[in-house]
Order: sequence, then structure tokens, then C-alpha cells
Amino acid sequence: MRSKLFFKGIYGDNSIDMVRDIIHITPMEITGKRHEWYIKPHAHSDLFQIFVVESGSLELIINGESQIVESVSFFSIPKNISHGLRMNADTKGWVISLYDKSLENMLKLDTDIINKIDEIHISKLDEEDKLINDALITIRKCIEEYYSELPGKQHALQYLVGMMLLRLYRIFVTSSAVHLSDNKNKMYYRRFIQLIKEQKSFKISVEDYAARLAISSGHLNRICKDVSGLSPKDVVINFFIDEAKIYLRNFDMSIAEISYELDIEDPAYFTRLFKKKTGLTPKEFRSQLGRK
Repeated sequence: MRSKLFFKGIYGDNSIDMVRDIIHITPMEITGKRHEWYIKPHAHSDLFQIFVVESGSLELIINGESQIVESVSFFSIPKNISHGLRMNADTKGWVISLYDKSLENMLKLDTDIINKIDEIHISKLDEEDKLINDALITIRKCIEEYYSELPGKQHALQYLVGMMLLRLYRIFVTSSAVHLSDNKNKMYYRRFIQLIKEQKSFKISVEDYAARLAISSGHLNRICKDVSGLSPKDVVINFFIDEAKIYLRNFDMSIAEISYELDIEDPAYFTRLFKKKTGLTPKEFRSQLGRK
């Protein structure tokens, strides 16, 4: 089976600049023109995306199957889902990328919303459907705020993203998702991620996780590679690096205390690991937040 192509940024890029580690928005036509109107199938291991088709149409390719999406519409693509786009020169719209980890922290008490947005949905503007109209209005407000330079922009975007997700959720619970064929591996992968969250200990080995899932470590490796493009060890490390970033925003905690909180007994090792993954030491990461 052909392996998925993974990117950490918008198609063709392995980085992405987020506002408040939450959101990035780019015009669809810029990305389309840059790649001659064809975005070949790829996936993102940590982005939830919303595509808004304002004019024209496009072909959405998911797991080898295609569907025509006409304006005015919007559709959602969860992380780890292979998707491609074939556009025309008159296709205009927006690509909204949301950092998955930030969404989980925003919605951590709302597991129903998290589970529901982890599906593919396509919604077309319907003048008589208030839920769809409300969602589209909020999406457009989010885009307008993103490209503004108004005071309090970051806080406004955080509020608007939360409202946008809530309004999408209300649509999703009353409509059908686009079903995929790779649900078995995705199910194991979700259980693996859930175990990491529950145990929250860096000391647990990949072999231990595999045993708890009642599969071999080799099987777990194949699942993680297929779903996320990462090894199980890298999935675990990325989880704890993301957790560390959250703790580092709490300036009352020392770096050593954060290391122990993550069950990493050697703060020096934690610092080396963090720098290897982010390019910054924990202290340098904090400095970027405005605190040394």
C-alpha cells in the first residue's frame, strides 16, 4: 500500500506560522496557483482544516475517491486524513488550518465536539438553513479578524475559533460524515493516543503500549506510520513536547518542575529533547512568550 505524504504546514511546506498557536488562514487561490491548481493527496499529523469555497468549484480527493464541491460551500478535513484538491483558475476561497493540540485544550471538557469534528463533513450554503448560515458568518468573521491589525486580535481570534467550532459541531450532529475506508487503523491509533493521555508518563515504552492494545509493537509501528507518518516513539515524544509547551506558559513552574510533571526525571535530558524537537530550549521558548 502506498504510504501517505505528510506535511507539517500548508501543502509543500513543513512549517506553518500560527496566530497564538491556534490558527493560520491562507487564500485558496494562492496555494492553487503555486501548484498549478492541483494539490496532490497528502495529510497533516497535527492540523484540523476547514476549506471555504467562495466561488467556482473544486474536486476533493479523499482516499482515492473524488467529489465535486461547488460554491458557496465549506468542508472540514481532520488530521491524518489523506486529501487532495483539483481546482480551476476561477476557484476562490480560503484554507483555515487549526492546530489540533490547541483545539483539544480549548475543548477538553467537550469530548462530544472533539469526536464529531474528527470526521469529514461537507456543507453547502442553504438560505433556509440557519445553522449553515451562522457557521459561514462566523467563519468569515474569523477570516476578517485574522487579516486585521486591530487591538486584541489574538484574543478575538481565540473567541471566534471557539464559536466557529461550536457552530460547525451543531451542523455536524445533524448531518452525515463522509465515511472512510481506513477506520480500523484509525481506531487503534485513537486508542493509542488515548492511552498516552491517560497514562501521561514518559517512562512507558512503546512495547508496553502495544501490549495494552493487544497487538505487537511492529503492528503498532505500521499503524502509526500509516495514520500519522510517525513512529510510535515520535507520537509519544510529540505528545509530551506539546504538553511541555502548555506548562511553559505557566511561568510559576520551573523548567525542572515541568520535567518532573511529565515524568522525565532528568531536566537536562528534557531540555535536550525539547530543543531537538523545537529548535529552542525551554528557556528560549519562554523568552519568545515574553518571559525569561
